[in-house]
Amino acid sequence: MQQWQRQKKTSPKCRLKVTFFGEAGIDTGALSREFLTEMLAVIESRLFVGGSDKKGKNPIYCLGSLDSNYFRYAGEIMAASLAQGGPCPNFLREWCFRYLCSGDSDSIQVSASDVTDSDLSALIERINSASDDISDLLDDIVTCGYNGVVSMENRDRIIRTIILHSTMRVLPMLDQLRKGLQLYDLPKVMKNHQDLCQTLFIPGEDDEVDAAFLMESIRPVYSDISSAQHQKEVDIMNFLQDFLQEIEDSEHKGTSNDSLTANSLTVGRVMQWLTGQRHKPVLPSEKRVFLIHLKFKHDCDTDHTICFPFTSACTRTVTFPSAHLTTYSEFKNNFTMAICFGQTFDRV
Repeated sequence: MQQWQRQKKTSPKCRLKVTFFGEAGIDTGALSREFLTEMLAVIESRLFVGGSDKKGKNPIYCLGSLDSNYFRYAGEIMAASLAQGGPCPNFLREWCFRYLCSGDSDSIQVSASDVTDSDLSALIERINSASDDISDLLDDIVTCGYNGVVSMENRDRIIRTIILHSTMRVLPMLDQLRKGLQLYDLPKVMKNHQDLCQTLFIPGEDDEVDAAFLMESIRPVYSDISSAQHQKEVDIMNFLQDFLQEIEDSEHKGTSNDSLTANSLTVGRVMQWLTGQRHKPVLPSEKRVFLIHLKFKHDCDTDHTICFPFTSACTRTVTFPSAHLTTYSEFKNNFTMAICFGQTFDRV
């Protein structure tokens, strides 16, 4: 974020060209997608907070981030990502999207489910669960802007005040975010085409990369079907499918974190290692040409202990050494180590 803030020589509207320190990659698209993918992930985790319903996130109430213009730079990065083939910032609550479209606070429609702040959510829950007295919550309720009588008879009004307090206090953050989105006049486009733009900013059911999508995108280059090498290649493809399905099942059982380890692997992270992006292509033209070419290396020198798969993210090509992938256990260990410890763009 600070590097984005420090840029002085060019406009954020210019085509991104990314170089990672210590890596030899030449940016023909994959590096910028990698950069935008990582930046949006950081923006989502540090500037937004979600609830238990997983229906989007609200801006975090942080005056320090507001004073540092972080939300404006976040808006610029979101706009650049949408315009230059990066992932969609589809992690906002619906009311946040509606406000970004109109800039009018009178159009805001929120309910208790839109309160994502943990303290305010807990306060609402305590008020709802109270049976006869909420006077012990007086200080917390008054802090939210309620100035009426604190009693069970006014419970609905009190809860409504807390909901509005949770919403209205983050409007300056959304205003700053909206200024950043003006980089490509996005608020105007969003206002005129809300139905089309909604899926770009609000979570949907088909947003996450899964094993089926990734396998459908892979185009293996097989040897002749009558050759001995062909069966090895088919086995590797089966291993890959089992591997993706295994980590997809583990995603549903637990939560991943920002660090890349064997336990935090997701199908999206695997696709990011292969192509530089963790998201499904957005435009129909991108979807038609989104293919991952898979090759096999059979002339590997088996005198050494091991060698790993290598990828060219810019051309979306991955090569597997068949000599070291004879069992699923070997494939899993080999491929996991390649992803977790081999993240460099030195194959271009």
